[in-house]
Amino acid sequence: MKKDSIREILIVAMLIFLSALCRIFTNQIGLWNFNAIGAAALFGGIVLKDKRLAYVIPLLSLFLSDVFLQCFTSIHALDRDYLGQLLFVYGAFLLITWIGTLIKKVNVLTLLLSSIGTGVLFFLISNFGTFITTDLYPKTGAGLLACYAAGIPFYQSDNMFSSFALNGLMGNVFFTAVLFGAWAAIKQVAITPKRQLA
Repeated sequence: MKKDSIREILIVAMLIFLSALCRIFTNQIGLWNFNAIGAAALFGGIVLKDKRLAYVIPLLSLFLSDVFLQCFTSIHALDRDYLGQLLFVYGAFLLITWIGTLIKKVNVLTLLLSSIGTGVLFFLISNFGTFITTDLYPKTGAGLLACYAAGIPFYQSDNMFSSFALNGLMGNVFFTAVLFGAWAAIKQVAITPKRQLA
């Protein structure tokens, strides 16, 4: 199996770390959960042949963006009260990366379906984490359904960017397209010509 070149690893890492910056920016302007971090986990899983890096780079970018949000904004992503929920969030990103590693045929339809599917998966896992680790809902089937129902509109209902679930899906689809589009363009300019010269 062909390995990633150092140049490829650096470019993919740069795109993934830019996705973490995007998360900080969209949260600051109130586009809650409309970000590239879930798409970055899928992207890393699909593109990086070194699967250790495929897991480490997106998780590191998520963690660094959490540290920034905790230290420099009003969003306390790493508060002790949320640590149990973070296990589910980080676990969901590991699962999304794993799903990416299973994808062998990369085309528009595959990327669309996987970005929607992993967006739904993240919503289900992260809200299940809220249900399990907090006392907000009774630990019953009805409590779990109430938790999921509460997660759908999550914020105010006065604009299209108010839904936790919708933003997760829109963000995943949009930023998956952006990441793969940028990767295709960069490969044409910075990677493929070097290989042809070799």
